[in-house]
Amino acid sequence: MHRNPSSPADFPSAGAPRPHVLTAQPMLYLLVRAHPPASAAAAEGRCEVMCESIAVGSLAGRDAMVVYLSPLEADIDAAWNARSGGHYQVLAVHDFLPDELLRQHRDSLPYCLHIGWGARDGRLAVRRDGGLVRVSAAALAWVSADVEAVRLVVEPFQLESRSRLWEGAGLYAHAEVEAKALTCTEPERRRHAQRAIVRLPGTVAAPPGINQLALYDLESAHWHFVPLSLAQQILSQQED
Repeated sequence: MHRNPSSPADFPSAGAPRPHVLTAQPMLYLLVRAHPPASAAAAEGRCEVMCESIAVGSLAGRDAMVVYLSPLEADIDAAWNARSGGHYQVLAVHDFLPDELLRQHRDSLPYCLHIGWGARDGRLAVRRDGGLVRVSAAALAWVSADVEAVRLVVEPFQLESRSRLWEGAGLYAHAEVEAKALTCTEPERRRHAQRAIVRLPGTVAAPPGINQLALYDLESAHWHFVPLSLAQQILSQQED
């Protein structure tokens, strides 16, 4: 799905369909990891992207690519998965070649915009497979054989909802803190992500259900929690 940009495989022969590219404004990020070393996919320099199954709505049952507005939040997920041997790398979406994934979905590409992590009573929820419970918004990007760019859309109401969620956690300077996170180098982000894992206030098995949305603040290096009922109210109001 992803190849080194210098690979000759990225330059199609005359008459061959050009590979698709992902675009997003504002920039989005995703997580990829290498295939097993002995596999043909690894020999071709391909990686697999983190996906998750959509649970509700018209896209229920489809596997969707997980995307993040914050590279730090992607790094936190990567750091958590590294505990069980999942070695993920954070990429900007425009650095990922999605054609292998597109072949699975044909004329569309489902994706999930990360909003926060599910929690219960001040502890982050962990699924049976060991992953953190991500709260996200599902969307669908349409793909055309005649157009190289596949546009991933973040709606204005989603950006506004994000700001209100952080304000609901008492974090009114989140925009400035997020801008600071974007200036961090990759090693700095990884250190911040490791600190976030160390600062986890605890975990709880899921299910049963969650009752909070967990957010990590870079400035205070602490986790903050929003009641799930408030988060649902904010998200539904903004979408309307």
